Amino acid sequence: VFAQTSRAVLIEGETGTGKDVLARYIHAHGKRSDRPFMPVNCTAIASTLLEDELFGHEIGAFTGADKQREGLVRAAHGGTLFLDEMGDMSPDLQAKLLRLYEGGGIRAVGSDVVLTPDIRLIAATNADLKQRMEAGTFRRDLYHRIAAHRLVVPPLRERPEDVLILAEYCLHEAQGEG
Repeated sequence: VFAQTSRAVLIEGETGTGKDVLARYIHAHGKRSDRPFMPVNCTAIASTLLEDELFGHEIGAFTGADKQREGLVRAAHGGTLFLDEMGDMSPDLQAKLLRLYEGGGIRAVGSDVVLTPDIRLIAATNADLKQRMEAGTFRRDLYHRIAAHRLVVPPLRERPEDVLILAEYCLHEAQGEG
């Protein structure tokens, strides 16, 4: 069901439960499977650099911007943008992502041109987004947009039969066979 829709999917679960594997599965079995799958680990990139990573920049937008950068949102055009650990995204970036999701488009840093890429959003988090909404660190309106289709992945300790499957998947990925 989740693979066949173009609506956003939110995958929730503890670290190491296979949320990224599930996101790739949804993409691979969906209508956009022949288009790009662009994963972004929101915690692996400093929050100050994440906007540039997602939306790109124009030449001269800041010191050192000596060439244009497309950004992962535009690179995902026609396909899927997977935001892993989205719960850690800054409120400013959450607002820009909400604008994108609502069809308002994006602007690369330093650009006046608004682009509206056609992407499917899959987000994953190990954070309790409802708790973060109450604390004011996660936007309620964004949550309701991305949680239209919500999957909760149980911890591996509750599904030991999946440990071997995930280990084999990771081994194949590490060997470049995935």
